[in-house]
Formats: sequence, structure tokens, C-alpha cells
Amino acid sequence: MTDIASHRGGARLWPENSRLAFRNSAAMAVDFIEFDIHRSRDGVLVVHHDPLLGRTSAGMGAIADKDWAELREVALLRTSDETIPSLDEVLDILEPSGIKLRIELKNRGDGSRYPGIEAEVVEALTQRRLLDRTTFTAFDLETLGELASSAPATPLIWLISEKVLAAPARDLGALCRKARMAGVPEIAVRISQAEDADAEICRREAIRYGLFAVHEEADIKQAFAAGVSAFTTDRPDLAVALRP
Repeated sequence: MTDIASHRGGARLWPENSRLAFRNSAAMAVDFIEFDIHRSRDGVLVVHHDPLLGRTSAGMGAIADKDWAELREVALLRTSDETIPSLDEVLDILEPSGIKLRIELKNRGDGSRYPGIEAEVVEALTQRRLLDRTTFTAFDLETLGELASSAPATPLIWLISEKVLAAPARDLGALCRKARMAGVPEIAVRISQAEDADAEICRREAIRYGLFAVHEEADIKQAFAAGVSAFTTDRPDLAVALRP
């Protein structure tokens, strides 16, 4: 069965990566709640999509350049009184629900990785006995390689960026083989780049196939019809309603 992942807690329904979104998504019949992790300058794991403040939150500057004492006071836009949450705060909300977690580890604004963040996230989840409910995703294959070493039994998904799939020539089979060599058993492609043959290519390469950015009704129906492993959506309500 195709799994539904509520992207950033359902970003077209509620403010993305907000406590409100996570509480509401956890009450829905979705399989996963997806969210993103950065790290503050003083080592706190922070739930926020962009490496920079300003699009979904007040302020400006890079999360990696600010201490948690400052970040915890930064207002989330489109909310009445919410601020940027830490990973621990989000886990406090999601842990009692029993819902599965789909966690994307992000890079800094310059594309560099946060040194050691993989082991820190694994440890945080292990301490709360949530690692067996978690799937990790990343656009950075090296990040997933580190996670494969830190948590070898935890599911991993390589998110294939538009640039990686498009250049120098579209070769999904080669990307599948690259994922397999890195110990990553699943890939996900942006639905706007998906082609009819992709599922079969992945099957031949023994790699599971999923989609992301599946927000419109026609796209959701396409994902279900293709029988993909899972997809992320900003409209979890619509996905649940359309599930076969």
C-alpha cells in the first residue's frame, strides 16, 4: 500500500513545521508526518525547512549562525503566538500519537553539511525510543551514508533533486545503482519530473520508488495509480480522501 506523508505537517493546511500543523496532522489517517531539521550554533536540533530565517519565520540570517536562546524567540509567520520549535518539542507532540516520522536532514545555506548531525539525531530518537518509527530522508547522499552507519536498520530515502535527475542526462537507473551502493534502499522523485517508466526502472534495480511534492488532486491520483512506496503532500486531507 502507498504511504501518505504529511509534508511539513500539511503545509497548505496550516503553517509549515508548526506545532499546530503537527498536532492536527497527527489526528489524521496519514502514515507519516514529515519535517526538517537544522542545527543551531550551540548545537540544538531545530525544526525548520529553510536554512535562513525570513520566509516562514520572522527575522533574518542563518539558523546555523544563531544560538537557541535567540531562535526559540523567533515568531513563526501565519501563527498567533508560535515560535520556531526544537526537535524535542516536536517529538513531545508526535510521540504519544504513535504516528511514524519522516525526518529530512538539511544542509546549511551554502550546501555544506552540519558535522555530526546524523549521529546526534539518531541519538535523540534512540533516547526516546522513536528510532523504530522513523524514516530518514535527504537530498545529500553523504548524509544518508552517515545515517546508514549510525542506524543501519532505519529506512532511508534519497530525495532526487531536479538538477541531479536532469543533468547531464536523465538516467534514473544510474541513480538507483548509486543509491544501492550507498546502502540506501529507496529513492523519491519530484512528481513533476516523474515518468511512466520510472517505477519499472527502480524495480529492475531493486530500489523502492516514491514521489514528493504531490499536492494536486491529479498528482495524488497518479501517485496512487503508480503504486509508489510513499509520497509527501501538503494536502494530507485530500490524499486521505482519495486513497483507494
